[in-house]
Amino acid sequence: MKTSFETAFDRIVEVVMFENWLRFYFIAEKGDKLIISLPEKAVERIKTDYPTLFGLAEMLDGREIDHQSSVEAVCMFVAGRLETASPEHTIKEVFDSARFHMELNLFGMWVQNHEDQLDEAFIPFARWQQLYAEWRSTPKVQEQIAGIEEQAARVAGNATETTQ
Repeated sequence: MKTSFETAFDRIVEVVMFENWLRFYFIAEKGDKLIISLPEKAVERIKTDYPTLFGLAEMLDGREIDHQSSVEAVCMFVAGRLETASPEHTIKEVFDSARFHMELNLFGMWVQNHEDQLDEAFIPFARWQQLYAEWRSTPKVQEQIAGIEEQAARVAGNATETTQ
């Protein structure tokens, strides 16, 4: 059984990925601004296929989007939707964790490295998740993760030694 941290971690990462997917496929220019613009067909598919994430799509549809508003939308959605399923301190613990920041960096790296492939044709969110999971499980990426975790453990160990 997953701990409350692991459950919250998985849900928050899913929300971040979903928001990124929305920006990737549904961003449009309106004057000199970028907005999320969901066609009615997309709204219906999201409502059917991703009901737990639909509220985020609804929140972002038609809104101007930039890095700051993306972060705020994810935080607001997580606070409003996950708080009942996960204690507030657990959500804060996830946002503050090195594991979460590493996952965000890995996901960002995956999107950048696969941007051409992702841009060739529309890919449903579930497929994005699958492609990311496959990439993340490759030996090369697992070696990178192990190296990052090893370095973090060394830094934590050094910090403990200097405070004693």
